Amino acid sequence: MRFPLVTRYPDYDTKGHVNNAVYLTYFEAAKHLLWRDTWKRNPDPPFVVAEATVRFLSPAMIGDPLEIDITTRDVRTKSWVWQFRISDARDGRLVAEGSTVQVFYDYSARRAVPIPDDVRALLESVRA
Repeated sequence: MRFPLVTRYPDYDTKGHVNNAVYLTYFEAAKHLLWRDTWKRNPDPPFVVAEATVRFLSPAMIGDPLEIDITTRDVRTKSWVWQFRISDARDGRLVAEGSTVQVFYDYSARRAVPIPDDVRALLESVRA
C-alpha cells in the first residue's frame, strides 16, 4: 500500500534534509495507516518491533513531497516482516528503503504468541 508522507519542520536537520532517525518514525506512520485502513476491527493490534533496518539512498530535502510503500514479507508463526520504500512523489526517486520485523505479543504474559488467523489473512493481503 502507498501513503503520502507529510514532513514536518522538526524532521529536518541543520543541513536541510530529513534526519536519519526520522525514517523509523515514517515507518511507524505507515504501519499505523495500514492497520487503520485495512483492519477496522482493531487498528492497534498487539505487536512489538524486534528489528529495524534503514538504507539511505538519496536525501529528502525541505519541501520534497514523499510517499511510502509498505508491503508484507515472510509471515511466520509469531512474526512477520514489513518492507518499506520511501520515494519522491514528483519523480519516483528512491530516498530510502528498509524493513521491520514485528512479533505478535501478549503484553500481559510478556511473550510472543502465534499470529491469529484473521491477522495472518490481513498481512497476506498486503504481500509484495
